[in-house]
Amino acid sequence: MSKEKVFIFQGMCYSGKSTLGKMTADTLGLPFLDSRDLFFKVHGMSEIDYLKKYGREEFIEAEKKSLYHDFEGVFSLGGSAVYYPEEMNMLKEKYNIIWLDVDFDVIVARKEKEAKERPIVYPDGINSFEELYNQRCELYKGFYDYRVEVTKDEPIRRTLQKILIELINN
Repeated sequence: MSKEKVFIFQGMCYSGKSTLGKMTADTLGLPFLDSRDLFFKVHGMSEIDYLKKYGREEFIEAEKKSLYHDFEGVFSLGGSAVYYPEEMNMLKEKYNIIWLDVDFDVIVARKEKEAKERPIVYPDGINSFEELYNQRCELYKGFYDYRVEVTKDEPIRRTLQKILIELINN
């Protein structure tokens, strides 16, 4: 599949990568794959179970390995993949990357509403969720083809429209 027809969603956890990725795939008639499903397919267990069983360093290596899978359609990338510059450069070369740039307050509200455990790995020196958010946003700036800003109280259908407009206009 050519680069023009492969879209990878990146952004902070709780930014809507999986939800909007699936909606975009359905709208464009493309297959969809979520990073959690790919991780399970490659490693035979969930990300959270892998992290608990093997620890942070092994999880990072396993997550990197998953990124060398060839993608078709729309893929929702794990939020921490941006910490792997070699893999991110490879993905950016091969595929279109859509950054869901979501306000921190929106991320926090979604995190609190979901209230379930996700495998969030904090890099050394990062001590709060807000620090993690700020650091990742700076990194995301280096790896995207399309940037879609998502604001508070924006209906998901409006965000989908913004994504589709970005893809059509560029």
